[in-house]
Amino acid sequence: MLNLIPEPNENPLAAEAPNDLPGSAPIAPPEPTVVLAAQPSFLARSFPAWSGWDVVAVTVITAIVVFGFSIAALFIARTVPGYRHIPASDLATNARVVIGTQVAAYPLVLLFIFVLVRSRARERFGKAIHWNWPGISAPGFFAMGIILAVVIDGLSRFLPIPKSLPMDKYFHDAASAYLLAAFGMTLAPLLEELFFRGLLYPVLRRVFGLTIAVVLTAAAFAGIHGTQLGYAWAPILSIFVVGAVFTVARARTNSVAASFLMHCGYNFSLFALLWLASDHYRHLEKVAN
Repeated sequence: MLNLIPEPNENPLAAEAPNDLPGSAPIAPPEPTVVLAAQPSFLARSFPAWSGWDVVAVTVITAIVVFGFSIAALFIARTVPGYRHIPASDLATNARVVIGTQVAAYPLVLLFIFVLVRSRARERFGKAIHWNWPGISAPGFFAMGIILAVVIDGLSRFLPIPKSLPMDKYFHDAASAYLLAAFGMTLAPLLEELFFRGLLYPVLRRVFGLTIAVVLTAAAFAGIHGTQLGYAWAPILSIFVVGAVFTVARARTNSVAASFLMHCGYNFSLFALLWLASDHYRHLEKVAN
């Protein structure tokens, strides 16, 4: 918007000077100076720049990519000596096959998220997603994840946790346990935090507000772990509480990196407790429920 602001007269008496003297030229009024008012930044975008449909697109792409790589992994496993005669149902719970599938699929999903966020926000990915690395506080968030795992493990003892869960089938041997631990403390929490606390939570908060956004994000987070937990309400409730704590941390700090560090610390604690209880993963049957 243009503001037309006339320049004030430097000489206030000039306005009173007669301009009709014989032989004198009329004194023209001062030219107004055009002053450009501060313009709103049309390049600024509200947070988040993506929509709920974009979140749905990431979900669909993830399902397609993981399913495609899972089929490919099963076919490849059939060509490997020692795996040819293993039933497909057993291969589907083999840690090497499952983790190999996800290690191949997750980078493609992360790339899709990166491209989508950059195209919507038109700024650096970390800034757009509110990654915001906590700096010297990073170890503290990792430690809070460890404390959270210990607290949840202690409280879950008062809940009717099933004696066996579907996820127990992935822990065939020490090599499988170490592979799961490495994946569970790196790539898995990275993708989950970028999706749930990076993409989903901001959209839900914009639509429903803080409290409902925390609840819905935690519910979605617990939902994706339902298959691993046999859809038993007690362990799902535990994961729901964990997801709520992660989301609150992300909201309070405005940092997806903070919830990521807590997630890594939480998973680290779970695998460390299992490592201690099973004699360095050499006797997993000791902790089998």
